[in-house]
Amino acid sequence: MNVSFALFLIFIAGLVNGSFALPTKYLKKWKFENIWLNFSLWAFVILPWAAALFTAPQIFEVYKAASGHIILIMLSGGFIFGVGQMCFALALNMIGFGLGFVLNIGLGIILGFLLPLIFQHPEKILTTFGGFTITGSLLVVMGLLLSNRAGNLQQLKKATGKAEKHRAKHYVTGVILAIVAGLSSAGQNFAFALTTDMQDVALEYGASAFGAANIMWPGFLACGFIPYALYMLFLSAKNRTFGHFILPGSSKNYLYALVMGLFWYGSLVFYSKASQMIGVVGPVVGWPLFMVMILLTSNFWGWRHKEWKGCSAKVKHTLWLGLACMILAVVVLGYSSSLYRS
Repeated sequence: MNVSFALFLIFIAGLVNGSFALPTKYLKKWKFENIWLNFSLWAFVILPWAAALFTAPQIFEVYKAASGHIILIMLSGGFIFGVGQMCFALALNMIGFGLGFVLNIGLGIILGFLLPLIFQHPEKILTTFGGFTITGSLLVVMGLLLSNRAGNLQQLKKATGKAEKHRAKHYVTGVILAIVAGLSSAGQNFAFALTTDMQDVALEYGASAFGAANIMWPGFLACGFIPYALYMLFLSAKNRTFGHFILPGSSKNYLYALVMGLFWYGSLVFYSKASQMIGVVGPVVGWPLFMVMILLTSNFWGWRHKEWKGCSAKVKHTLWLGLACMILAVVVLGYSSSLYRS
């Protein structure tokens, strides 16, 4: 029953996370930096700390009692994650919703699954479990290559003359940024896996099970907020867009930014609780399932908003083949997880 409910929570978490950036398509009068600065304030600072102080008011005692290396992992991992999220926001702006999520999430699946395996359970690598894990990872790589190929074909069709060179450069930069974001997403899960002892400390200090499951995120995300917010403030100063925050009609934009933050951080809350319910292999079992739900949801919205409008049959077939490889990879990885549990 617990595992079934955990899988349901992961399903909801992926659905919500894959939709968190959707409000950006409806924000009016705000520029890129206005949107993402407000989002990060809610998602990285206000909501995590508000939730922690409500569900685990002992959080500062827990951080003080946790070992130094766990705190170091939390803080440094958060900072790296913040840099990655900044790259992800830029990538979405350059290459679109669907492809941006494919590259980011694809790498997140590979490394987010493999890193806990390699560093926490190395004895399992040369087993049937390890073989299925490597096979699933190769399928993800195949899916990434096919998705990237589909994006390249679509860009070549759109571009002509001078615009071709500009768009090609724009596209390559967006792909690189999405890859960096994917690496940081994998690091996010790896940091979560390496700091699970902090949950035990939280329970010892009287935190609820729900609060303990999310005890790492406030400190982690606060560090992630630093590089992310600094870059958005730099862009605001460079582009002189601070005034956009008080333009008439901006109240709706603040509401949309709050919704984005709720969706994004809410997905982490659901995932963390599900991982805790699954047990010691929660970060290994739950992560790829979480990622594929994000992938499928974001691609649904990408198609819904016509990001691939007018693409040829070849582009469509290439993209769908890439997605099929991703889905098959998660099936294989899921099966490998059942082998581990047995």
